[in-house]
Amino acid sequence: MGKNGNGTNPLRAEITRRDFIKTSALVGGSLALASGVNAAFRRVAEMSHTLSGAAAAGEYPLNRPENIIYSVCLQCHTSCTIKGKLLDGVLVKIDGNPYSPMNMLPHLPYDTPPAEAAKVDAKLCPKGQAGVNTLYDPYRITKVLKRAGKRGENKWEVIPFDQAIDEIVNGGTFADGTRTPGLKEIWAVRDPDLMAALKADAMAVAGGEMSLDEFKSKHADHLDLLIDPDHPDLGPRNNQFVFLAGRIEHGRKEFAKRWLKDAFGSVNWYEHTTICEQSHHIAFIQVTNQYKGGGKWGGGKEHLKPDFANAEMVIFFGTGAFEANFGPTPMSELVTWSLTYRNMKIAVVDPRLSKTAAKAKWWLPIKPGTDAALALAMGRWIVENERYDATYLTNANKAAAAADGETTWTNATYLVKIENGKPTRLLRPE
Repeated sequence: MGKNGNGTNPLRAEITRRDFIKTSALVGGSLALASGVNAAFRRVAEMSHTLSGAAAAGEYPLNRPENIIYSVCLQCHTSCTIKGKLLDGVLVKIDGNPYSPMNMLPHLPYDTPPAEAAKVDAKLCPKGQAGVNTLYDPYRITKVLKRAGKRGENKWEVIPFDQAIDEIVNGGTFADGTRTPGLKEIWAVRDPDLMAALKADAMAVAGGEMSLDEFKSKHADHLDLLIDPDHPDLGPRNNQFVFLAGRIEHGRKEFAKRWLKDAFGSVNWYEHTTICEQSHHIAFIQVTNQYKGGGKWGGGKEHLKPDFANAEMVIFFGTGAFEANFGPTPMSELVTWSLTYRNMKIAVVDPRLSKTAAKAKWWLPIKPGTDAALALAMGRWIVENERYDATYLTNANKAAAAADGETTWTNATYLVKIENGKPTRLLRPE
């Protein structure tokens, strides 16, 4: 039997009466919860054997509106609308919301009585239905864990929430003796005017418009507020607070940015989108961006989707309808419906024969890394063969578009400034 550092057997360590009662209460509560969950699932299993046909429709408790909670699925970023089915207060099943076009095509009218809608289940992917497993996963972290050993040793201890808040704000010491500064300590620059001045001059140093010595001389009284005075572009110590989220949803995302960037003064706010799908966000914003005049732009849309219900031809370029896209639950049905009933044609550009490519009329198995070359070649062929909508491209503004019966227009007719032999920006009167 192993022994700890003081020569005693850790399995025979002393335990106080208070510790025993606290531990028993925790274990007892966990067992009670597990017992209630298991009992509910046993009832569901029994009902599947005893109820059938019309009797099931009337007696099945999961078809009653009082046992249903409508919500949103967060198992992925699609955020499908869902209906959770409860039995004795336990979530036992998740299905799609029949009121929503995301999960049912066509969806139920919004004036459908809840008692009728309760009997209609819309589609939901397996990952969404696995939300029940996520909720009751015995390994789901529901308490604050603090490192109880060296980094990488995978040793943790449960600490009270209030203690966690105190250590995050004021700093804390770990079991191995290492200390981590709190937010109060790294909240170095608190004056917004000073923050703006440091930022402007740090950018000037980075751009070669100000020397490092000039910067240090000008801000000699505040160099201790920087991460590294020799590299002012790293910013103040505030930037040592990094917020890294997973699939954070809108609402929480905007609130977190206001708090971290505007209030605390750190630029290091990141989420999943920072390392994934960022390219299409940027592309869509730039394509739909609207010029407001005076050198200002109004911003564009971050998401665009093909009109699968009416499109005759869709190209999936580096993505697919069935394995790599936003909204597989609604998109899969729309694409399948159009392929089956409307004879829509799809082409897939992908080095591998994906599930979507297997259902496509054309599959282009390009070599990895040649996507840009193919896109430029397609553009050149369209121009050289005049396979573009010339009328649409000549509409320079909203009035011209309306005259041609179009709802949108393009800047294709705008003049472009040529500087140093290269196109730079659009020529404008101001």
